[in-house]
Amino acid sequence: MRFSLIAAYLAISVACARAPQLRLSNVQVRPSHLHLTFTAASDSFQAAASEYDSLWAIDRDRVTHALEAAAHLSFAEIDDTVIRVVVFEGASMSGYHERPMQLRASYPPETKKATLMHELGHRLESHLFRASENDHPFLFLWLYDAWIDVYGEDFARQQVGVEKRRGGVYPAAWDSALALSHAERVARWDSVRTRRLENSRTAPPAARQRALP
Repeated sequence: MRFSLIAAYLAISVACARAPQLRLSNVQVRPSHLHLTFTAASDSFQAAASEYDSLWAIDRDRVTHALEAAAHLSFAEIDDTVIRVVVFEGASMSGYHERPMQLRASYPPETKKATLMHELGHRLESHLFRASENDHPFLFLWLYDAWIDVYGEDFARQQVGVEKRRGGVYPAAWDSALALSHAERVARWDSVRTRRLENSRTAPPAARQRALP
């Protein structure tokens, strides 16, 4: 009986050690369970919506874990785990809570993966920023490492190049983030996140909601 109990204890310990965990502050928790539904804006985008859906079905757990671990934030804690995604041909946008995410249909598969993580990243940190703020310089402090975690460094470097070619805020924001070492990016983001979380506890509720275009 004693040996049976020891064997059971060891089996449970191994299973717990192998289960993916996320470090949020000093608490170990499991990654959030995200439910994304992909809807084509018209019949012409149905194939693209199906491709996004297939990519998500394959990579959902790894993507969620990588984003939450890199950001030290949780979708469950901000009550944003059920997300509607509209696939169309236009600029991708993250949406916010009841506002659906919008994703461009014509991206190649690798950029579809990167863009989905990019827009989920915006949603994950958006409660820390006002609508008038450009949060890309902060997102890029940890998105790059989340990309690497899921798809590898070659993928991350290629997709940085894709985003920088879009112009606008992307080149400067990426250059600024990647001028830092991994450790420096982590330290910088942890400082920003901690300060923003402290401020959000005293800010009026309306100020904590990110109104996206």
